[in-house]
Amino acid sequence: MAMVREKRRNFFLKGLVFLNLSNNILIGSIPSSLGNLSNLEALDLSLNILSGKIPQQLAKLTFLEFLNVSFNNLSGPIPQNEQFSTFQDNSFKGNQGLCGDQLLNKCVDHKGPSFSPPSASDGDNDSESLFELYWNVILIGYIGGLVGGVALGSAWMA
Repeated sequence: MAMVREKRRNFFLKGLVFLNLSNNILIGSIPSSLGNLSNLEALDLSLNILSGKIPQQLAKLTFLEFLNVSFNNLSGPIPQNEQFSTFQDNSFKGNQGLCGDQLLNKCVDHKGPSFSPPSASDGDNDSESLFELYWNVILIGYIGGLVGGVALGSAWMA
């Protein structure tokens, strides 16, 4: 039953292109499962109370053109790849513990971490279960926005 639910959830969110969860007082770490949203072009998690590291799995998002994780409590190295190197320092502003090439605060290992596939020992289970509650809200908001956009678009075109 859980496998069917997981497949159904991934089916709905794989096509997600824009995700804005800014200014929602979200607490916890950024789920590594966001790296599975392969079509994501914009991710805004700014102005929350997120902590921990930016998951390496986000480096798999090759279509990501906009990222904003500013004004949280994030720490550790910013993932380094071609995509992340395009983001300016204002994408990470207000996270005193972050380090990386984009910031004045450089990491001790200047190249930063390399991408490694997720493992069972990532310790992301607590935030995953907490974030699962938000997927329903996101899905409802996404569908509501889509329906509202189509309705407004058709009314405007008429």
